Order: sequence, then structure tokens, then C-alpha cells
Amino acid sequence: MKWIEKIINATPYVVTCQWNDGKIREVDLEEFILDKSRNPENSYTQLREVSRFLEVKCDGSTLSWEDGLEFEDFDGSIKKGPLDIAPERLFEFTDDGKVLLVSS
Repeated sequence: MKWIEKIINATPYVVTCQWNDGKIREVDLEEFILDKSRNPENSYTQLREVSRFLEVKCDGSTLSWEDGLEFEDFDGSIKKGPLDIAPERLFEFTDDGKVLLVSS
């Protein structure tokens, strides 16, 4: 399993990360964010704003944005939590993780 250990650099929609195998890979999220933001209610829509995207952090395994989600707690109160993307999905956005279609 692959996961992110730290962020090296972040530019609009591309985050350069060190992965647990020691390799440094760029994660290009532009298409992902554009696709998700077709629905204005989608939590990832907020990441279209460059300043918000650049607030990205590494939580030790994946990329996340503080207070990106609102959820109802057990007591019924609304709380905020981090917005993140599964590291396996992020790996798919790197050169090493891209699946190439092979014609037979």
C-alpha cells in the first residue's frame, strides 16, 4: 500500500509529495477537482479556489484540508472535519500510478 509521508511543494492543483517508498511524485488534482466541482454541493468544489487548495497539509498518510467537511456528530451538533482523499486514489494521479490501456 502507498501513502504520503510529507509534502515537498504545492502549486495550484499539483502537490509534490514524498511517498512511503521513498520516491517523490507529483499528484495532479486539476481534473479531479474540476470533475467534482461540476456539482456545486460537492465538498471538493472549495478546492477550485487556489488559496484554499494551497492550504493542503499531510496528515502522515494522505493530503487533507482543515475544516473542509461539515458533519453531524452523535449529539446532533454540526462539526467541521478535514477534507481528504484516500492515498490509493492520490497514487492514481501520479505517473507511476496511472493505469495504461493496452489494446490487444
